Amino acid sequence: MDFKSSLILALEEILDKMAFMVFEEAGKGTPAQGQFEYTSQIRFKGKLVGTLQLYFTKDTAQALARNLLGLRDDAPLYDGTIEDALGEFANILMGRTLSIFQPEVGFDLQLPQTQLGDQPIAPNGDHEVLQIEGLLDELEPCRMVVHYSK
Repeated sequence: MDFKSSLILALEEILDKMAFMVFEEAGKGTPAQGQFEYTSQIRFKGKLVGTLQLYFTKDTAQALARNLLGLRDDAPLYDGTIEDALGEFANILMGRTLSIFQPEVGFDLQLPQTQLGDQPIAPNGDHEVLQIEGLLDELEPCRMVVHYSK
């Protein structure tokens, strides 16, 4: 299975089993429009070396955090809690993606980081870039960008 298919399969599995959400990829050339207010990223190294970045709107970030943590809609949700949940989501997603993509290979994952705002990685000519955009639960846009090299 190629890297992109591994990433989408891992995302769909994790959203379904842990966050009770559904991902639908946007059509080619049709970016998911939205105001991305959170960026989570995690670096990985092994046979592939790179960084995964996840971009979420405020509503998506809150819903994802609530679902991952099992919180009710009326329970208080703080920025630090959202950031921790999104970072853990990035960690789980990247770990699952790599285990699908190359199950026989070991990878190191660094600690995930989550920041407020849309924080793109500066382009690097040595890396390939994979960008996937879509909707969560047919409403909220999300974006995944992976910069990697072999």
